[in-house]
Amino acid sequence: MSMKKFLGLKIVLAKWEKQKYLPLYIANNFIIQKADINGIQCLSLTPRDELPNLAALKKQIKQINEIEPLPIFIQLDNLSNFRKENLLENNIPFILADKMAFLPFMATLLTNDQYQNNAIIEKLTMSAQLLLIWILYQGGKDFFVSDALDTLKFSNMTLTRAYRQLVATGKFSERKKGRKIYLSIDCTKQELFEDMKSYLRNPIVNTGYMMKSKVTKEMVYSGETALSHYSFINPPKIPVYAIHKSKIEKIELQNELFLNEEQAIIEVWDYDPAIFSNNPRYVDPLSLIITLLNVNDERLDMEIDNLLLEIFDNTKKKT
Repeated sequence: MSMKKFLGLKIVLAKWEKQKYLPLYIANNFIIQKADINGIQCLSLTPRDELPNLAALKKQIKQINEIEPLPIFIQLDNLSNFRKENLLENNIPFILADKMAFLPFMATLLTNDQYQNNAIIEKLTMSAQLLLIWILYQGGKDFFVSDALDTLKFSNMTLTRAYRQLVATGKFSERKKGRKIYLSIDCTKQELFEDMKSYLRNPIVNTGYMMKSKVTKEMVYSGETALSHYSFINPPKIPVYAIHKSKIEKIELQNELFLNEEQAIIEVWDYDPAIFSNNPRYVDPLSLIITLLNVNDERLDMEIDNLLLEIFDNTKKKT
């Protein structure tokens, strides 16, 4: 057995005797060891190659826990900022070389400050993206982050991670007034949106079809249907709706469009598509625009540009 110190943690690793009970694909994905961290028994997973995607990782951790119900952490030598935030948001324990340890089963989050400050942002986490959208709808150039809680319903920890990631992009300055933290920008909202485009993620995680007669009140207009509401573009022949992924469990989506006049397109979103909307029947304009950013259609581009001007003209009036 070997012992090493990591940011004050004593970690002892030993052979795990139950690897033979695992499905072959999991055994091929990870080196699994028994671990003792400061007296707490757990399992260490070291990827043999790349880390699986989030859904697969959660499933494999669950399968390992069915064999040995101990806390599990992942040992990593490197990790993109996007994957790091992904693991943090989903409460998946990990140790990242000599840079960071996230061990919620020990109530421990230890970081190397230099790593934190120099982290490269590839894409915003969805919580940071929601905070950005909230900011873009506000007036002025200073934004007290705690004011976003009424809309976003984040925990304080999630809000802290979100605003720190925005600061890490270099587009915001973090300041304090008394005990309250606020973010500032030194550009227009239009410029901020353009600068942040490369960091944005499409909130649509899945798309399918269903009969119009089965559309529920929890579904709101999205896509070109919503764009036709906010602009002069004609509505599409097949209506487009959006729904939060948490509401889709009991809804069966079809993979094919076979009855144009009787079916609707359903977008499954990573967050509530009506969270920022002033009209509960439609997704808000900025979220809608983000879903259309990579659609190559000059007809839509012109309407989107006009809609952005209208949105940011309205925010100036709030100043």
